[in-house]
Amino acid sequence: MSTPAKSRKSRLPDLPGWGLRLRPGFLLTFSVAGVIAIAALAFAVSRIMGADIRSEQLASATQSAQLLAASSFAPQLLAHPDRLGVAQLRGLDQAALAARQTNGLEAAGVWSSRNRILYATNHRLIGVSVLAPAEVRAAFSGQTTTIVRDGGASTIGSFAGQQIAVAVPIYKPGRTQPFAVAEILLPYAPVAQAVSRITGRIDYILIGAAVLFYAALLPRLLRASRAVRSQVDPRKQALLREFELGMKRGELELHYQPTVALEDGSVASVEALLRWRHPKRGLLAPSEFLPTVAGGRLIGPLALYVVEHALTDCGQWRDRGVDTGVNVNLAVANALDAALPERIGQMLAKGGIPADALGLEITESAIAADPEKATAMLDGLDRMGVRIVIDNFGTGYSSLAGLRDLPVTELKVDRSFIAGLLTRPRDAAIVRSVIALAHELDAQVIAEGVEDEATLDELSALGADMAQGYYFTRPMALGDLVAWYESPLIAGRVGADRPPAATV
Repeated sequence: MSTPAKSRKSRLPDLPGWGLRLRPGFLLTFSVAGVIAIAALAFAVSRIMGADIRSEQLASATQSAQLLAASSFAPQLLAHPDRLGVAQLRGLDQAALAARQTNGLEAAGVWSSRNRILYATNHRLIGVSVLAPAEVRAAFSGQTTTIVRDGGASTIGSFAGQQIAVAVPIYKPGRTQPFAVAEILLPYAPVAQAVSRITGRIDYILIGAAVLFYAALLPRLLRASRAVRSQVDPRKQALLREFELGMKRGELELHYQPTVALEDGSVASVEALLRWRHPKRGLLAPSEFLPTVAGGRLIGPLALYVVEHALTDCGQWRDRGVDTGVNVNLAVANALDAALPERIGQMLAKGGIPADALGLEITESAIAADPEKATAMLDGLDRMGVRIVIDNFGTGYSSLAGLRDLPVTELKVDRSFIAGLLTRPRDAAIVRSVIALAHELDAQVIAEGVEDEATLDELSALGADMAQGYYFTRPMALGDLVAWYESPLIAGRVGADRPPAATV
């Protein structure tokens, strides 16, 4: 499942399990839904926090009113509960003035049980009989009552904006029934400002968190969006149907590119490269169909298809006395398939092929998709004896710790470094380091993309174990490969009398 050696191997989207469930406009839909969800969350949290803050502020206002009534109003009223003298009025005025300076009191009044105003900060209301407000009537039952209302609705004072009205019962010593109720009006604006200030901070925090979350998620959303567009494209849907039918008809075939051991020039293994012999379009390279197939439901069956046919072909040349293994590429979804080792074990047993004759090539990016699952799957294959090859090494995102824990048999140095081996010192340094690292980990090194003898000489000098590329041969069909096996290879060089290999 790879392109020819000269071109970059197809990369499969890192979207296991997403593609078939998505719909057109996914990115826009997700973004709009995310904005709505964040707005709804911010609104809900703001309302909850706002309600808690409002309750706390009203409770504080109630306590202040109770303290004022108990410490300042009650002592003045007890001496002359029915009619206040000049001294009592002056004392109440002073208490109200102090409360205005400290707590922002707007007005205060004292009501008798007969709806008569005994005291008011507006002295013109003293002695007036009028129906007491609902909160005052409720307080005569013995319970302090607090409400928020418009300033214009107050009997004892008319002020702009909303007010907190607190009605506090006042008792005579030894009595359980209040003889008067102190009505205290406080401004509601400070409470509203506190609620707005704190909920505003919450909104900013949630918006900031949403932006950071969306920024972190955006790359995956973009990949998902591209996968959606790919899967809803009628032409690609038609290609998928044709491909599935082609698998059933046996239109898929494998070509092979040898990997040569630099020490003695022998063929160490061959890499299986998928081709599709389309009934109308001819022989298609992987780049023309794998990007569409990858990430969908066919990628699992396709991997098993390729492994099975590669092992069948391997059995044919082994029957001819050619003791060479075969390597097969795995996609991201295959690397996360826990059932893959068991299926491959069954194929090996059925074909009578030794496990070490099969190598499975996997990229660093495929492992990085889910290192824990990928490592567990590769461990299962390693226990069977299957060779594990890290493909395109140096271009992915694996850490040295991850490489340490993987059961790696071989590392394939990416062709981008091999191409610059003789011209770019940094590429040479990277290749040299990878070779040293691999040998320290008891892994062999394959250099892919070798196209000339000078590069091959340098790789030999650096200690590379194997090489692959057009210098040796292009990918070949099975019949041409068997014939190529009989061509002489001397010290890793192709003999001048080697017959030309078939090309695609």
